[in-house]
Amino acid sequence: MTMTAGRWMHAASSPFEVAAMQGTELPLHSRLFIVCGRSVEEDVLKQAFLPFGNLENIKLIKEKGVCFVKYDKASSAALAMESLNGAVLNNGKGPKLKVLLAEAPTPRGVQQQQGVAKLMPQPEQEVPSDPDNVPPRSRLFLVVPKTADGQLIHDELSRYPDLEYCKTDLIASKGVVFVKYAKASSALQALEEVAGKGMVSSSSSSSSGSGSSSSSSSSS
Repeated sequence: MTMTAGRWMHAASSPFEVAAMQGTELPLHSRLFIVCGRSVEEDVLKQAFLPFGNLENIKLIKEKGVCFVKYDKASSAALAMESLNGAVLNNGKGPKLKVLLAEAPTPRGVQQQQGVAKLMPQPEQEVPSDPDNVPPRSRLFLVVPKTADGQLIHDELSRYPDLEYCKTDLIASKGVVFVKYAKASSALQALEEVAGKGMVSSSSSSSSGSGSSSSSSSSS
């Protein structure tokens, strides 16, 4: 049985993030902006962020007291942000970190200062009209075959921590599943792994038209 991950489900979808992906560093939401103060060393930051995933790049701008950290997965960046935002390094001596998502450079996201392109952080935006999607990116919309086994899907998605619900009652009529996790990192991990293998069991068959959808993101 094939199950393909669809898009993030917000109160209303828009092409903003999909368009932003064009010419943008991928995967989306895998880069962090950290306010860390001018006294911290790069090695200290590296050791703090290493436990959460594969670091692709870390760049400390010491004179500005900020740092950029890039992971190979969005789930790793989300887990690091959840774990380290507000954390105090050096055994409580400081600095206290402020960790935000950072967009990759775009014409609107880059400012020129003293001839150097500076990446501006883009804090994640809440969706007040959709209280069920809190924290942001914690809810998934999955497109599956209408013949899919709802219990099998629920069991597979329950392997990931912090599952709040997995609504499978619309599979037969719509071929969709709504999934909500308490943390964005858990939802992103589920999305990455399910989309990567494309199935929830070792047995598979050709998916119907409703079961094929490319992975994308959207926000309102």
